[in-house]
Amino acid sequence: MITEYTVPGGAVFPEGIAGDPDGSTFYVSSSRDGTIFRGRIDAPELEVWQPAGADGRTSALGMTVDDSGRLLVCGSETGYLFGYDTATGALVDRVRVPTDAGTLLNDVCVVGAHAYVTDSQRPVVWRCALGDRVGEPEEWVDLGDADRTPFLNGIVAVHDGATLLVAAQGTEVLWRVDVATRAAERVDLGGLALSADGMVLVDGLLYTCDNVEEPDGAVRFFLSAFRLADDARGGELVGRLERPAADTPTTVAYLEGRFYLVNSQLMADRSGRAGPPFTVSAVSPDEAAAP
Repeated sequence: MITEYTVPGGAVFPEGIAGDPDGSTFYVSSSRDGTIFRGRIDAPELEVWQPAGADGRTSALGMTVDDSGRLLVCGSETGYLFGYDTATGALVDRVRVPTDAGTLLNDVCVVGAHAYVTDSQRPVVWRCALGDRVGEPEEWVDLGDADRTPFLNGIVAVHDGATLLVAAQGTEVLWRVDVATRAAERVDLGGLALSADGMVLVDGLLYTCDNVEEPDGAVRFFLSAFRLADDARGGELVGRLERPAADTPTTVAYLEGRFYLVNSQLMADRSGRAGPPFTVSAVSPDEAAAP
């Protein structure tokens, strides 16, 4: 069984991942040049699926596949949300958030007839209607903080789409947003500060790619498992799998009984030690939820 997948290229710095509904195919994005790669769980190396820079996609972060088979791709500072037909690879949609104040589209999830997109530059979640085409983005909810930049990141739906959980890395807060009312409140994690990136919900547990900065300045990276309260207003840490800081996992997908972690190498890049091969690691639920 393959546990390490290679992403081709010398300066990929992968960031996002999305699983295809077929259960065997997955897509990985490059934060550095916007390339989108496609892989299969039974093949050790990914392939270039959408080339760097195509369609104005100079950077690509979070992704998901909607019910129509579109791969929705967050275009980072370009402000674009791209939509690609997973069957043909054709660009079928490209919409841009309506702001001149700067933007950084980071992650996306789909709930029913809408896509919800986090913005790391502005403290907002954008919403786009989904139909034959992706609708124009609207500013849906503001999670601003008067003292610190929230840097909104991962987003995931719970309660069959009635509730969204949004990670604010800058303030180390996990937000709970009621979809019907747009009311937002902080999730009580028992005093734990959560600096989370990508997230996924599996078998009633919330798994997060997160990090902790130690007093000496060292940063440790984890795939953490949380058991949420029934109303998702609280939760407790039940397990953590530490990952190498040099790998710097940014997000996670769940396919065919395993977690797929994107190794961005962003920490290694800061010290000039990043380089190929760039990889995606697969780990079992037993490893991921180890106490």
